[in-house]
Amino acid sequence: MAKPSHALRQHHDIDPPRIDRLSFRPAWRIRSRLDALLTEGHITPAQWQAACDYRDTHAIACGSLRTPLPFLVRTGPLSRDARMIASLDAVTRLRIVDTSIGPLASALIEACVLDDRPWREIARTLDVNHETARDWTISAIKALADVWTPAKPSPA
Repeated sequence: MAKPSHALRQHHDIDPPRIDRLSFRPAWRIRSRLDALLTEGHITPAQWQAACDYRDTHAIACGSLRTPLPFLVRTGPLSRDARMIASLDAVTRLRIVDTSIGPLASALIEACVLDDRPWREIARTLDVNHETARDWTISAIKALADVWTPAKPSPA
């Protein structure tokens, strides 16, 4: 397996492949800012998981991630309808959460969790120091985790 280029390593934190009794990562992986916040101890595993769930729910709402539908084994209009319902449920859930945490926190979570933007870019947008942008994002992720609840499966 080829190593990442020097240019890629300049712009991203990259974890090498690792296969052992604790992990199975057979490829190089770009570490996101969200992952770094967890690794550095700024957020808890539960807060990290809430942010990942938020990202996945956003992908379902946008139609870029198919929701798992284990109760649905056939294809056709029913499965398409179930996916549309899951997408609408995801949009509703995101709106409720975004209303609960507020527009600034939502924008910070979008910049970090969804777009993985650099802290300096987020800071320039807010006209603050990059450390302040990171701290505000950490607070936004903590607020997200406080209101995020695991999704309940839809009745079949």
